[in-house]
Amino acid sequence: MKDLTSFTVSVLRELEDEGRFSTAHVYRSTLRSFSRYWAEENDGNSIPLRETFTPASLERFERHLQSHLLKLNTQPTYLRMLRALYYRALRMGLVGYVPGLFDRVYTGTRSDVKRALPPVGMGRILEADVSACRELEEVQVWFALLFLLRGMPFADLARLRKCDLQGSEITYCRRKTGKTLTVRLTPDAATLIRCCADRHPDSPYLLDILWHDAAPRQASIGSREEYLHYCRVLRSFNRRLKLLAQRLNIKEPLSSYTARHTWATTAYHRKCATGIISQALGHSSVKVTETYLKPFADEEMDKTNRKIIHYVKASVVRIGMKK
Repeated sequence: MKDLTSFTVSVLRELEDEGRFSTAHVYRSTLRSFSRYWAEENDGNSIPLRETFTPASLERFERHLQSHLLKLNTQPTYLRMLRALYYRALRMGLVGYVPGLFDRVYTGTRSDVKRALPPVGMGRILEADVSACRELEEVQVWFALLFLLRGMPFADLARLRKCDLQGSEITYCRRKTGKTLTVRLTPDAATLIRCCADRHPDSPYLLDILWHDAAPRQASIGSREEYLHYCRVLRSFNRRLKLLAQRLNIKEPLSSYTARHTWATTAYHRKCATGIISQALGHSSVKVTETYLKPFADEEMDKTNRKIIHYVKASVVRIGMKK
């Protein structure tokens, strides 16, 4: 347990016993990346915990990640996972307290990547007729529901249960935060739910996303088998969203996150309060919502800056004309 690998494996078992397979996946990816870094820097395969959690080791790991040109948020994600492992090990007395251990590495969430569609793009998806292609029609319905149900995450949409729908309301528990949310259906959402409802009597699911001929039907909700099947469905969904974007001539990249970000940023541009947007999305805090909205807040400030510059330059012209 004084080795990073064995300690992380014990954490992985604990997470998977709790059904937190997605979190376990991120921890596993972090361990894999840190092990590659350690093999390049040191002899032997053992990674002592006390040597892992030093400011110098973490800074070298960050430089290693930067040299591999990872995606924008991957580097801080791995460092946050290491920080979580450090606090677990600290509570267990496996490592000592190191003041400011993570102060010199970046563990924040970068928010300068826009994932939202402009209103016209979202409107095009909602209104397009792709009924001639069953494959695209299905993902169009799923994507539309993600938006119409207040930016619901795909992980929650896919796992909605029949008992979650009562009359014209859906009440569900967010997988990521554990918050209970209630969404009142709009007429459009109700129509789409009827369109893709799971009508198999043995299926617990509301929608025909996870329960079909290719699904491991013996897998219970929250099991590892269900998680692995969900991952396959998610990859297929994202792949087909790219085809839908091509069909509708949408230039912005589409993914399972796009509808959620689009709902949030559209609400922001319509002057909805950040607190209301945060509650609607089921975020753990307003800070998370601000991360969604920061690129668009910056865009508004840049627009204001251009207006001010234009006003100042125009004032010089006006004065010249008076002379």
